[in-house]
This record gives sequence, structure tokens and C-alpha cells, in this order.
Amino acid sequence: MLKAFKLFWKNYFNFKGVSKRAEYWWMALINAVILAVFILGFGGIGIITAAASGKSFEGFGIGALIGIVLAIIYSIAAIIPGISLVFRRYRDAGVTPWWLLVTAVLPALIQASDFYDKYAWLRTVVFIIGVINFIILVLPSKNKD
Repeated sequence: MLKAFKLFWKNYFNFKGVSKRAEYWWMALINAVILAVFILGFGGIGIITAAASGKSFEGFGIGALIGIVLAIIYSIAAIIPGISLVFRRYRDAGVTPWWLLVTAVLPALIQASDFYDKYAWLRTVVFIIGVINFIILVLPSKNKD
């Protein structure tokens, strides 16, 4: 787990090579835990502080705000290494990273369009593309070395 975390930050701009399934999924878990700690942890501290002081959740706002700001800063810092990790994971699964245009960029463009909320079939297309992306990410390594 710590190895995956170190590799995630060490390979910040590394879009070549491969990343094994374990490396990808450990980082998915670690990132989820870090973001949950920032958001829920600081929000929880705010609730406890507000309850202990007897004030009606006035302290909650600053605790939650700090957690959200930290989560945003961490998320921004993790964008590039996250993309490079997915690039390497696709390559390890034997799929060209160009598929990211279909599995990541296309759904983002569809969701940003005015048509996404109007047509249920577009939501279905985005869901199916998400399932395809998930399948690619769980595929075993193509080269068993």
C-alpha cells in the first residue's frame, strides 16, 4: 500500500510504462480515504466543536470549509499523477491509452452539454462508458512477466 502511494507521487509525469492492478486500486482506496478524512473528519470536528460549545452549528462551517479546501487542494495536486496512473494501467491491461478519450473525455463532454439532462439515453450511454472504463481497469496484466 505504501509502495503504491510512493509510486503514485514518484511517477507524477510518467506516462510511459505500466502500472499493475494493485497499484491502481490501492491508490483509488488511499485517495478515497484521504478525501474522506479531509471532508468528514474536519466536518465532524466542526460538529463536535459546535455541540461542545453549545452554539447551534456555527463552528461547523469553518471546520467543514477547512476540510473542503484541503480536499480541493489535494485533488488538484493528484490530477496529473492520477491521469498518468490510468494511462499506465490501460497500457498494462493491453488497451491503448487513447481509449481514455472515449472513457473519460467523451462522458465529460456529454455531461457538460445541455442535452445530458434532457435525454435519458445519454445518461445511459455515459453509464455504459463508465462500466467499460471499470472493466478495463480491472483487466489482468496483458504481459505476465
